[in-house]
Amino acid sequence: MDAVGSVTFGGLPERRMVPGLGTSTRLALVDESFVDDVVHVPETDTIRTVHALASRGFLFGGSTGTVVSGASRWLEAKYPGEDPVAVAIAPDLGERYLDSLYEENWLREHFGDPAAILGD
Repeated sequence: MDAVGSVTFGGLPERRMVPGLGTSTRLALVDESFVDDVVHVPETDTIRTVHALASRGFLFGGSTGTVVSGASRWLEAKYPGEDPVAVAIAPDLGERYLDSLYEENWLREHFGDPAAILGD
């Protein structure tokens, strides 16, 4: 999983606002021979996912939101109409994102109307 706008796995560079997501420089350590698929996740999907998880009592950060969102989309495309079981690593918790991903004014400043993103 990678953020739209990150060049880690060859994506086109774009503005990224969610803290900690993606890279601006392609890392020499990336060995694509170990990569089967790459899913680029828009930051609005990351935000929508962390808020959906938080509404269920799970406070996660942007990296986890990206992983869960991308994995869900990948599973739906790979196994349409099925109910597969998958395991994903949650690389961060949400307490460091309270003043960004979970803050209405920050969302409005960087992404527009929060209700439009979150479906409220």
